[in-house]
Amino acid sequence: MIAHLVLFKLKPAVSKTDPRLTAVIAGTHALPEQIASIRGWEHGPNQTQDSQAWDYGLRALFDNEHGVRAYFEDAQHLLVLRQWEAICDLAFCDYVL
Repeated sequence: MIAHLVLFKLKPAVSKTDPRLTAVIAGTHALPEQIASIRGWEHGPNQTQDSQAWDYGLRALFDNEHGVRAYFEDAQHLLVLRQWEAICDLAFCDYVL
């Protein structure tokens, strides 16, 4: 199993009440229903009040590297990714469980 972790940091001009953030969170929430290779899915806003903390996090689980690749290349994922990139900086890491 492979875990895919993503951290999202809002760009300085984007507030936590920005309607684009609300829309992209809804799109993120819908991805497991749209992408068959996703085996586990959790995401949410940061709860730690610290200036070094990122604003949002996501963890996805996949059976193998093929599943991760299918996710990376999926049109729905790419659409949501572009929405995140418009309002956030991103960092990610994939590791074997």
